[in-house]
Amino acid sequence: MNTETADSLSGASQTPPAPSILMGIQYVKSVEFQVLGAPAIYSRVTERPHLGVSVDVRAHQMGENQPNFEVELILRCQGHLPAQREGEEIVPLFDVNLIYAGIFTLQHATAETFETLLLIEAPRLLYPAARNMLATLCREAGFLPVIMQQIDFAALWRNRRAVG
Repeated sequence: MNTETADSLSGASQTPPAPSILMGIQYVKSVEFQVLGAPAIYSRVTERPHLGVSVDVRAHQMGENQPNFEVELILRCQGHLPAQREGEEIVPLFDVNLIYAGIFTLQHATAETFETLLLIEAPRLLYPAARNMLATLCREAGFLPVIMQQIDFAALWRNRRAVG
């Protein structure tokens, strides 16, 4: 009898499936856009605003013992004009708070892979649409669109773990 065939038929040589994440629906969960000092502020905007951007990620299991999670990508962007002279205050233009979310299903995940799948891979999948939403919101409010580079969610996750 061929022992290689016997091993593969009994399943002894098979490797376990790799952990993966499947994205379902994605959606805008919350958005707030404030134009500070409108309409007068539009007469002061003569150049591309300076930006301050903060990013956060949250994940919530949708039900006990369920493989489905809601992952939220939180973007906060503040635009302002720089001070023209020393001692002059910066001029705030807008403040955006966007929570872009998605429903994700984990497959073959273990306790060791939950965080990386939910806090690195899921926001990486949500980011392109969230970035486009932010750019569109700014453009529709009368400002130049905010153009953001790709975010290193792995570094964000590592920094967050180091702090907390």
